[in-house]
Amino acid sequence: MDVSQYLEIFIDETKEHLQTLSDQLMILEQEPENSDTINEIFRAAHSLKGMAGTMGYKRMQHLTHMMENVFSEIRNGKVAVNADLVDILFACLDALEAYLEAICEASDEGTEDNEPIIVRLNGFLEAGSKAPAPVVKKEEVKKEEVKTDAAPAMQLPLADFEVNAIAEAIKQGLNVYSVTVHVDENCILKAARAFLVFKAVEELGEIIKSNPPAQDIEDENFEFQFGLYIISSESLDKVKKAIENVSEIRGVDGIQITEVPKGSQSEDEADVEEKKQTTPAKTSDVPAKASKDAAPAKPVIKNKPVVNRSVRVDIDKLDVLMNLVSELIIAKNGLVSVSAADETIASNGFNEQIEYLERVTTNLHESVMKVRMMPIETVTQKFPKMMRDLSKKLDKKMRLTMTGEETELDRTVIDEIGDPLMHLLRNSADHGLESAEVRAARGKDPVGDIRLNAYQDGNNVVIEVIDDGNGIDVEKVRDSAINKGTITEEQAETMSDKDIIDLLFKPSFSTTKQVTDVSGRGVGLDVVKTKIESLGGDIEVKTKLTEGSTFIIRLPLTLAIIQALMVEVGEEKYAISLGSIQTIEDVLESDIKYVQQKEVINLRGTVIPIIRLNEILDVPPYEDDIESLTVVIIKKGERQAGLVVDRLIGQQEIVIKSLGKYISNNSKLISGATILGDGEVALIIDANTLV
Repeated sequence: MDVSQYLEIFIDETKEHLQTLSDQLMILEQEPENSDTINEIFRAAHSLKGMAGTMGYKRMQHLTHMMENVFSEIRNGKVAVNADLVDILFACLDALEAYLEAICEASDEGTEDNEPIIVRLNGFLEAGSKAPAPVVKKEEVKKEEVKTDAAPAMQLPLADFEVNAIAEAIKQGLNVYSVTVHVDENCILKAARAFLVFKAVEELGEIIKSNPPAQDIEDENFEFQFGLYIISSESLDKVKKAIENVSEIRGVDGIQITEVPKGSQSEDEADVEEKKQTTPAKTSDVPAKASKDAAPAKPVIKNKPVVNRSVRVDIDKLDVLMNLVSELIIAKNGLVSVSAADETIASNGFNEQIEYLERVTTNLHESVMKVRMMPIETVTQKFPKMMRDLSKKLDKKMRLTMTGEETELDRTVIDEIGDPLMHLLRNSADHGLESAEVRAARGKDPVGDIRLNAYQDGNNVVIEVIDDGNGIDVEKVRDSAINKGTITEEQAETMSDKDIIDLLFKPSFSTTKQVTDVSGRGVGLDVVKTKIESLGGDIEVKTKLTEGSTFIIRLPLTLAIIQALMVEVGEEKYAISLGSIQTIEDVLESDIKYVQQKEVINLRGTVIPIIRLNEILDVPPYEDDIESLTVVIIKKGERQAGLVVDRLIGQQEIVIKSLGKYISNNSKLISGATILGDGEVALIIDANTLV
């Protein structure tokens, strides 16, 4: 069976199961006796085993099978959860993640067999096998035997609709068989084998009932046999042979039913049973496949709970939809331009239609954006395990607290923000937190506190990484910068503490003397800053020596469609994101002062530098001699600047288009372009770069 078509489904579901394992192992380390957590880990390992086996990834299958065996012994009370066991389970998780990474890159799990991990798991199993079995009451044994006994299908009571289906089949001259399938006791993928049996039988006829129900078979909640009622035009021998051709099937018993059996279930029970008898379309062990209808349709029952109302959508399909919305907005802007230029059109009620189209496009844009939005939790959920590993590697006690994980960001931003956040957390753990001895001497809690907070602020999302560690030693950074030749001693004397701290974001700048695999490789905060700025965001640092540091990241909610202020500089049009704009001021030429030979204005007690866009963009101004200037005040963090423009056009919803690789953009002043309603192209000014 070709399973390559299911690779993407396998990768997505494996990621979910690995995240479940990570979350539950973190809980298990704190609560070793938590039976719910133990069962959840067992189920996740079991599902991974089945999926990997079906896809042919034997190493992943073997490792998860060993994990499942260990947790089976834990559930039986033969193996106790301790620190050593948790460590080896986390090592198993790392190995599974490595397998998945290899599969994502080359559709193959690689050749690493992780034998040392297998040996350690076997050690726990051997210790468990020598432990005395827990005492179980006879009543409990009897109850369990009744629960897992899989009687042949012909012994199972039938619902009325199933009886009717059998009667109709016999009336039409079709064959009805009751078959019992025996699975080899050494089989470790019973559900997968059952799925292949169902698939083989459905090529010859229809399955109208199974015992145990299909859901129990999917969950492997049966021993080594299961029963089927089958309607087929083929002979019993041909049906049995098709089943026996499935590997690890030990044998098949079957009889032909010639008389219509009696039903023995109430209407409600029949309805419940009907829902459970559908051939598994998608089990936790095998890829999805649609099944045939097992019986005539039943009336729809109202007030049924909705199990799942979410679907997976490929991001490429959403990108296509977003591009179509973008074109619609451009078309709307074009109609607005036409109506504004022609009074005859406007007088004929055309403006009403434009307003209606504007409402529709705005609502459509918001709806598409909501589909693209994802909670930041999809990125942060892997951090607790990472911090646990760092705690052991650095020999520091630390606790990670995360809030605002439900805050949503555009999918394109989510995909890119993971690595910068990971580096900031590692930086806080390595550089920020002191050793337990130093913390104790300073009267601090020996356990270092690292917090990750996320929240929405207008059209931006703010993410803070906070630690209560040593803080940044400004003098140490200044000395390091002078020694490396980054700045001169004369420059250092005039620089503020904030300017010195900003040196940490320079390429190849590090204060760490010893290179480790955690930090100190000189490719740290500059990479973080570059990535965040490429997403249209910015980062700033607040710190106090011996008390800790705070890294503040601001990111736009979306990178596709924004509200912008359209301005003119000379005869050219430019766009500035509204999210960067504080106010717009009329400033007299006589109010401009000079500080260190640079133009500034004093705006309500705040000194703000002035940037003349026509000089930076090399665009001739409208007039040389003017008495007042139109100044757009922009802000990035705590810093402000005033952009001098010639004319304000107004606010407009614009679509951001990339400049493309064929246009050289050595200056990061321009972040993209947009198409205006009249077809003209306007460049988008990156306010962050200017500040």
